Amino acid sequence: MPVTEDRPAPYAPPSAVIEIVTRYRKRGLPFPVNADVLARIGISESLIPRTLQSLQTLDLFNDIGNPTETLEGIRLAPEAEYKNRLADWLKGTYAGIFAIVDPTKDEPVRIRDAFRGYNPVGQQDRMVILFEGLCAEAGLVAPKVAAPQRPRVHQATVKIRSTSKVSAKPSSSKGSPELPPAIGGLLASIPPASEGWTAAERSKFLKTFESVLDFAIPIVKEKKDTAA
Repeated sequence: MPVTEDRPAPYAPPSAVIEIVTRYRKRGLPFPVNADVLARIGISESLIPRTLQSLQTLDLFNDIGNPTETLEGIRLAPEAEYKNRLADWLKGTYAGIFAIVDPTKDEPVRIRDAFRGYNPVGQQDRMVILFEGLCAEAGLVAPKVAAPQRPRVHQATVKIRSTSKVSAKPSSSKGSPELPPAIGGLLASIPPASEGWTAAERSKFLKTFESVLDFAIPIVKEKKDTAA
């Protein structure tokens, strides 16, 4: 089942897809593979829908959660042939992309342009990340060096990104107050408006923010007048 412009393209994180492929290859998976199974193997709740969609669009699992012949062939491939089998799968699944670009030679901007006709349009950057990550796993391109990750909020907190850049560093202006790093880090995890969040995620964020606020800025009985 090739990835085409007339239906939603896959855009799950490459790590999630690779984890499932390698887990099935080395240890197996319970069937059918559904949201509950993905949650139990460590795929975060927010990524489960796009991961399930990607697994089906990439012809790894069918619409009822059972492995396809494609995935079974990858599982049975000897270790020496594993990357070649992945490469053959990708060249078939992304035939429309490989017809336009060669990821081993072309610049990133050309690869990005190759996805401009795919939907959903707002997820095209993630489509490219998935494509390049799978190509790296197959040995078609060199893996990219991951950028340093920002400190994460507690696991109970929703993993979200910010639409505005909030600096946790002290301001160079003497009159500007310093934003406590804990608050700056939390605010820097607010999601973009285009992505949104659920009511439950918003509620968790607000509860966490209240706790972090009390931790970072203690409540005092009386505030001293520093205007003089």
